[in-house]
Amino acid sequence: MDICFSLVVGAALVARLPSPVTLSWRHSVEHVLIEEEWTASRQGLAMVSSSTDGLGAGIDIPDDARLVANRWTFRPALAPQAQVQLANSRFALGYAVCWPGGCAQLVDLAGGWDRAVRMALCDEDADGLAMPGARSVVYSRPEFHGSQRFR
Repeated sequence: MDICFSLVVGAALVARLPSPVTLSWRHSVEHVLIEEEWTASRQGLAMVSSSTDGLGAGIDIPDDARLVANRWTFRPALAPQAQVQLANSRFALGYAVCWPGGCAQLVDLAGGWDRAVRMALCDEDADGLAMPGARSVVYSRPEFHGSQRFR
C-alpha cells in the first residue's frame, strides 16, 4: 500500500509514495532532530518507530526507549491513524519526507509554505501523478539520506 500526501485545503494530491515513509524535522525550540517512520496497512498509518537526538520542551520518551548511536529510539504506543495532518509552517524548520528510493522537503511537495498537508492511505485507484497539482516524486537528493539531511 502507498501513502498519499494531499493539501488539506482543496485536497489536491501532491505525492503518492511507497511505504514506509520517514518524516524528519528539527524541534522548533530545542532544535533536536526528530524522526518518525510510518507504514501503510489496511488498518491505517502506523508509526512503527520514533527517534530523537535530544530531549527538552515537549519531547517525552517512554521508559522503554533505547539510546542507540546517541539517539533515543522507541516504538510509540499509538494506534494506526486514518490520517496525519502536517502544518508545513514557515515558522518551523520544515519536514523532510523520505521513502524507499528518495527524499524531498515537504514544502517542495506542497508547492510552498503554510499549505497544510494530509498524510493518508492511498485509494487503490489513486494516481498521484495524473491529478491536477500533483508533482513527480522522482527525487534523488543524497543530502537528505539518513540523519545527515539537516546538517
